[in-house]
Amino acid sequence: MTHSILRTFVLLAGCTLTAGHAAAQGCMPVGGTIDASVVGGEPVNVLGSVTGDLAGATRAVVQEQTAQDDGTVSLRLVHDFVLADRGTLRTEDTATWTPVAGSPGVFHMKTEYRITGGTGRYEGASGAFTNEGIADTNAGLLTLRYSGELCPAGQPG
Repeated sequence: MTHSILRTFVLLAGCTLTAGHAAAQGCMPVGGTIDASVVGGEPVNVLGSVTGDLAGATRAVVQEQTAQDDGTVSLRLVHDFVLADRGTLRTEDTATWTPVAGSPGVFHMKTEYRITGGTGRYEGASGAFTNEGIADTNAGLLTLRYSGELCPAGQPG
């Protein structure tokens, strides 16, 4: 029994070290949640808290917003993420809001983020991630889940 537990521990430690080594050498997966509030302004600003791999805060600025004939809304945005270690990431994004049937002012939201740079340990970073969730324009609240990859400087992403 003791040998089995020890073997399992050594195997798990080896997997953890291998995964950490691979992440240090290349792109790494990221994921978590974003809870945000529309704070207004011109252009429109959205401020939020971020959990998971990009934990910290974010600010989105809506650059362009276009209503489509089918009721969807297309957006072009930029985001600044301030991470818990005080590094930052900047993204340029496109989003589509699709109305939720029977819930006026509520939209399913999907955003495609493209990392364009950062500061601190994220200087020169690249990569991409997406989010999906709900935008409630009545309350001015967004609840989203994100996933994708972050690539350190010098790594394709």
